[in-house]
Amino acid sequence: MGKSENRLSRREVLGMAVGLGSWALSTSVFAQDATRLFTPPLTLGPFYPQVKPLDQDADLTLIKGRTTRAEGQVIHVAGRVLNLKGEAVKDARIEIWQADSHGRYAHNSDKNPAQLDSGFQGYAVLQTDNDGRYRFKTIKPAPYPGLIAGKRTPHIHFEVFGKNDRLVTQMFFPDEPLNAQDNILQNVRPSHREGAIAKPLTNKEIAADELMFGWDIVLISG
Repeated sequence: MGKSENRLSRREVLGMAVGLGSWALSTSVFAQDATRLFTPPLTLGPFYPQVKPLDQDADLTLIKGRTTRAEGQVIHVAGRVLNLKGEAVKDARIEIWQADSHGRYAHNSDKNPAQLDSGFQGYAVLQTDNDGRYRFKTIKPAPYPGLIAGKRTPHIHFEVFGKNDRLVTQMFFPDEPLNAQDNILQNVRPSHREGAIAKPLTNKEIAADELMFGWDIVLISG
């Protein structure tokens, strides 16, 4: 299988974001609600990568130059970056990082005894298009032991740089049993908690065994 069959090019990523049909409709409705709900700022956490991988593209399931994909449930995450007025924030820079399907980060300070998936990229840099849209492909992260108490529920870290605003936050998944016990999520004001949780989406363009989630990020002014 050639490199062109394994990788998502920038054109393909933007094309998928533009041509999703029902997904575009559902996210536009979601965005109307999101304009009234600022995405809550959350802790950077201890595992922001000190040494960033050379491969930082929008497909975290496959590292450039390798043929074996990362382990775990493949998911797609897509959404828009908006301001409180509902206006798109174009050319926003988004950094994402997360644990792998074993609950491990590629970070020297992570003492989780679980096996690290060396085939998982774990970090990516994205840029929104003219309509504020972004999209990436990754693995659903596993829970892992918290540094202080309890377990962290599955989540993905985001750092977003708009024209005027910088936001550090985390995206959570719906219907996760550990959501009710996660110290970070439960410290979010109940009226804002919904804005931190992604919504499941249906998309016929992805493989039958893959999942898709929609999550809009709302900055103050953009």
